Amino acid sequence: MSGTAPIRMGAILLALSALAGLPAPAHADVTTQESTSLDAIGVVKMHGTSVERTTSDKQRRQSEYHCEGFMSLLCGNTKTDDIVRIDRSLEWKLDPKDKTYLETPFPTPEERAAAQQKMQETLEKMKQCQQQQPQQPAQAKTDTSKCQMSPPKVDVKQTDDHATLAGHDTRKSSVTLTQTCTDPDTGDVCDLVYGFDVWLTGDELAGAADRREFARAYMKKLGLDENSPGMKDATQQFLAQYAGTMKDLAAKAKDLKGTPLRTTFRFSMGGEHCGKAKNASSQADSGSGGNSGGGGLGGISSLGGLASQAGSKLLGGLMSKKNSSSSSGSDPNAPPPAAPGDPPRTQIIAFTIETTAIDTATIPAEQFELPAGFKLEQPKPVRDREFTCPTQGK
Repeated sequence: MSGTAPIRMGAILLALSALAGLPAPAHADVTTQESTSLDAIGVVKMHGTSVERTTSDKQRRQSEYHCEGFMSLLCGNTKTDDIVRIDRSLEWKLDPKDKTYLETPFPTPEERAAAQQKMQETLEKMKQCQQQQPQQPAQAKTDTSKCQMSPPKVDVKQTDDHATLAGHDTRKSSVTLTQTCTDPDTGDVCDLVYGFDVWLTGDELAGAADRREFARAYMKKLGLDENSPGMKDATQQFLAQYAGTMKDLAAKAKDLKGTPLRTTFRFSMGGEHCGKAKNASSQADSGSGGNSGGGGLGGISSLGGLASQAGSKLLGGLMSKKNSSSSSGSDPNAPPPAAPGDPPRTQIIAFTIETTAIDTATIPAEQFELPAGFKLEQPKPVRDREFTCPTQGK
């Protein structure tokens, strides 16, 4: 079913209800609690909780994160509090520590049109950059990549493992994408494995439809309507190089049905001739046992160009986000046991998000208002930079 079908059907039902004098379908308030955890080579460990309250046109998300061990000296405790008011066409970002808030109005139709135009112009410039890029001799390729990648291989498995999460029975499915990286300078041949363990429930979750409807309305207010021609064109252009992989994934995952209540992402490296992964594993082991943790951080840095090319952007994004309430009683970020005959691998990072509770009780209206005593903070000016093609060798 297409994404427009539920929206169109909802509009038809509302119109018929009005004509017939029948009550329109009611929107339920829903409060969702989630836990998150991150483990990077057993050295960087972070976990947190969040509470998300949603009505038809309002949402508030409060989160708290903190690190374990010596890393707590660096990241400490972090609290975030964001309120989205579709009814007022604005959102507030609260700073609980300083009792201040930033107010950001939704873009006007003119601003949305200008942003879409700028995005289209940037995409056209990116195309021109690729056309202007001179063909480099084979020996020069290692200056920027150090990595000759094989075509990706996708594998989807539905297991018989079950767990009760947020009061619902779930079944574990695993999706992995594997590529082999060959470094001609060092002779390293490493498998890069990106995997998702997803625990799906076939039960109908209370409030799930309301959260999806709010998300659609919010994205539309921001000018990010999934059905707009500009968004479709941009999405197709960015995903064009992955078209074959996406088609393969869709075909293999067609039998996976349900709503995820726990998802664990893993990135691991390994192989019989993968020296960098072995060094990372041994240095992480030596660092995790000491108080300073220097060896573990050395293990991260020893991955050098190979790991940074494959996962640095991913690591950076995940860090901006221990599952103590897991009903299975195990650490979802722990590396899975190796299957017989599998080459040795080192897990670089694991990140888990789990829904721990869902409540459809009425949410007090004051939850979506500014707390007393908070002062408005003026946003810092943002410098508008024009996109330019990267220079050769950078």
